[in-house]
Amino acid sequence: MIRPKRLPMIATASLALAALGAPITANAQSDTELYVAGLTYDIAFFERVTVGSIELTPFGIVRDQRCADARFCYRPEDMRVSVVMHDREYPYEVVLFLGRPVEVDGGYLILHDPGTRPRDRGALQLTEYALDIEFIPAPPRDRRSQRAELPRP
Repeated sequence: MIRPKRLPMIATASLALAALGAPITANAQSDTELYVAGLTYDIAFFERVTVGSIELTPFGIVRDQRCADARFCYRPEDMRVSVVMHDREYPYEVVLFLGRPVEVDGGYLILHDPGTRPRDRGALQLTEYALDIEFIPAPPRDRRSQRAELPRP
């Protein structure tokens, strides 16, 4: 019996987006073009949006370990969201962490708020999330000798 090959995560996401009618064409960003900062509110899953000068599509929850009642929670709140980036020739996946900057081409992305609160029991539906994501551009390469400073959450 011949087993079918498993597709990489980005290929699976691209196929899912194509099935939903989302355009899969990528926008190439030139090295000389400056990235623009921006904060976008209430982003739904599978919605292609522009955050600053970056185009992305959130497509899944990797982890949501937020506590509904802080009195009984002894771990730090942890939430991770996968997004497809559209600023290269081919789309690629990036995992965003709640409240922490993640380095991407041209700067940093920060997931500020998932738009919903955790529940005592049960999972949240993807339709309940309204993500707030910010893009902070890094200085142009000709103006920096080292890596850019990470923004403070």
